[in-house]
Amino acid sequence: MEEIVLEPKDAVDWSYRGEGAVNLVLAYTGSSPSFLGKMMRIQKMPKDGNENGDKSENGLTTHEKLIWGDVKDLVSCKNKEIEEYLFVKHVMRPLLGRKHVNPGILLLVAKEFLESVEKIITSQRPSWRADVASVDTNRSSVLLMDDLTLFAHGHVEDKPCLSVEIKPKCGFLPSSSFIAEENVIKKSITRFEMHQVLKLRENEISEISEYDPLDLFSGSKERILEAIKALYTTPQNNFRVFLNGSLVFGGLGGGICKTTSKVELAFEHILKDIIKTDDGLRADRFIELVAETVYTSGVLDQLLDVQKLDRYNIEGAIHVYYDFIDQPCIVCRELNQYSSMHSIPLDEKVNILKDFLISATAKDCSVMISFRSTEAGLSKSSSHSNLHLESTKQEFEYKVHFIDLDMRPLKKMEVYYELDKKIMNTYLEMLKKKGTQPQCL
Repeated sequence: MEEIVLEPKDAVDWSYRGEGAVNLVLAYTGSSPSFLGKMMRIQKMPKDGNENGDKSENGLTTHEKLIWGDVKDLVSCKNKEIEEYLFVKHVMRPLLGRKHVNPGILLLVAKEFLESVEKIITSQRPSWRADVASVDTNRSSVLLMDDLTLFAHGHVEDKPCLSVEIKPKCGFLPSSSFIAEENVIKKSITRFEMHQVLKLRENEISEISEYDPLDLFSGSKERILEAIKALYTTPQNNFRVFLNGSLVFGGLGGGICKTTSKVELAFEHILKDIIKTDDGLRADRFIELVAETVYTSGVLDQLLDVQKLDRYNIEGAIHVYYDFIDQPCIVCRELNQYSSMHSIPLDEKVNILKDFLISATAKDCSVMISFRSTEAGLSKSSSHSNLHLESTKQEFEYKVHFIDLDMRPLKKMEVYYELDKKIMNTYLEMLKKKGTQPQCL
């Protein structure tokens, strides 16, 4: 762990960048060479006093220790930040590739630093986020990471850096034999599409997204382009763009549902120094650039392999979970039948749960792609990849990283099962109303 300890006076140099359910992200705006081009991830504490996730302050639960037993240092860990850091470093990075995963470094902080940060950023946060959780000031360390929305670290460049954050979601259709007959539609309609119906009903979104994850993961240039167009049209919380570290497209908290012509016009203007083409065409060329990079880099192939570690679907894995925690299987009781999953050996059960939880992380992570245009013929940095965008005759350097690779608590299995049921019921109900019957495969 780094020995630099941040004090209250340092808090003014960090500004709010965004947040998820568990962490806040701050970007460095000061002038210390040690922190230029860095951002910080700070744990949040729910205002009702309940810990996020289901872990105690003492790290993993007894059952989780059995699952992650072979991961270096993780089982003996007593600190949540260190636990997350070790999980990314020893579990996710080997699976997704060292080049694309940066676990960051742990940094010691004074309690008063976190208290000062809380005061400074409260007004910058979306009120619906600030109302339910605040900075957890009882932590002794934070995670310091490269700010992936910037290209080089150590100084701000004259060349603008454009970054795109994509949350691809699950890129395959399950084929598990444990999927119940009434849920067979899961094998032909994506989870994303079905979840949209529930989100619409619960007013989380105002309209259904046009995005299809199967297009993005298809490996086909044309389908990847379709996927990026759809993400651009209905970004929700799946698509955001940053210019030199500042958010210029998409929402800070929950995202925006629809790209209006007014939003598009503003975005066209922002792209004028980066995408060299006629007015009105820049956004289209930018979409091409993103699609071309996803296609050329091939990183989603790696992500898909990790997502596919979920071989049994939640409908199969949930049985293993109840056995593993030594509880009667609620699902078998509900369905009034006994699943064959209960008969498999314990070591296999451990692997099924481990793979399922790793897959859950991969299904919900984000991909950050950063671009910088380079002059044709100039020497390029060997650490970055290069791309030629034919439609604008421009050369770009790019780098791709996976972010938001948090470990999922074992207890989440119950939440996943309940959510899955809810998604299926809502979708099947919608089909019934429409008078469409799900197709049997």
